[in-house]
Amino acid sequence: MSSDAEASRPKRSDRKRVIIHIGAPKTGTTFLQGVLWRNRDDLRTAGLHIVGQTRGDHYRAGHDIRGVEHNPKDPRPDWAGSWDLLAGLATSSAARTTIISDEHLASLTPEQVTRAAESLQSREVHVVYTTRNLARLLPSEYQEYVKHRSSLTYDEWVTKIFNERQRGPAKWFWSVHDPVDVVRRWSAAVVPDNIHVLTLPLPGAPKDELWNRFCGVVEVDPGVATDFEVMGNDSLGLAEAEVLRRVNVALPDTFPRWHHTGLARDILASRILGPRSTSGRPPVPEALRDAVLKRTEANLAGLGSGICDLVGDLDELAVTDDLASGAPQPTEAELLDAAVDGLAGLLLQMGRMRDDRRRTEGRLRRQLTTSGQVARTRTKVASVIDRTRWGSAVLARYRNARERANRA
Repeated sequence: MSSDAEASRPKRSDRKRVIIHIGAPKTGTTFLQGVLWRNRDDLRTAGLHIVGQTRGDHYRAGHDIRGVEHNPKDPRPDWAGSWDLLAGLATSSAARTTIISDEHLASLTPEQVTRAAESLQSREVHVVYTTRNLARLLPSEYQEYVKHRSSLTYDEWVTKIFNERQRGPAKWFWSVHDPVDVVRRWSAAVVPDNIHVLTLPLPGAPKDELWNRFCGVVEVDPGVATDFEVMGNDSLGLAEAEVLRRVNVALPDTFPRWHHTGLARDILASRILGPRSTSGRPPVPEALRDAVLKRTEANLAGLGSGICDLVGDLDELAVTDDLASGAPQPTEAELLDAAVDGLAGLLLQMGRMRDDRRRTEGRLRRQLTTSGQVARTRTKVASVIDRTRWGSAVLARYRNARERANRA
């Protein structure tokens, strides 16, 4: 950002602030969250506090404020009340600036935005949102949908995104990836100067550029964070995404979503297929290239009209890519290689899980054996004491007291 642009940015007030980092998905959000948590103690000393105990606290709070229904069969804790709990931590912290971060929050309706802001009204509320080049976003978001059990091919998915905006995958996609609409909805309760839209730096930019832009908004020295060894939400390659898509097709509808999240997404995709992925993205289908360009022009015009505090460079959102170019579709041999690697990786993970389970079962058996021995010893001692007059009287009083306590 130029010095002139920096000088033109509004001055901050002296009120304590809460930053709501709302995403968007696939725009460096996982990286920013990782840096925040890895450097949490040092950042808090510098006046920047990400509240809660884990990222899961923010995930559950996001589900709560969005009104996502909890499936009673889902083994994860119910998230009802999670938003108010996290908001309470944000407003009661002694830190000058507190942060709530969840990429799902970009989808909030104006009514949900108002509720979120009102729960934080004792502080000055700021919103941070990152957006990126649409031509690069589409293939990145596609494989994310595959991680979340989609069985659509890339061409089918992109077609739905542009032709069925109000339903299916398009409804969610545009709720978090239409930057002008996201700003409009959050403007229901947050003033434009406090809505900060960051443009995602293009490949080749310094690795810490996004972090520097983020720190400029939250007003902390970027040098406070020194640990950047964080796990990003890396995209799958074409072959790996297609293997996972075919797995999704083969899975029965009765396979629980939380199992797919824990096994197919977190293990198969993120730990096994992701690390073997190579770069490359498919071309935008020919019938949709004009739509990509028109949507990009609308985003540039809207964000450049002063509706928010823009951090970065609008040129980073301009589609200069050759939309007709892209990596070729993977061959069956490449798919087979990826599938075999996936199976081998899953066997290794299952072996570790079985070993962990056996060790846990062994510890439990030893604990039960020990507790059983203690119980038998206690019974023998009690029987000996019960044979004496004074011991029998003491045990009787003890048993009567315990029965009264149980009835109370």
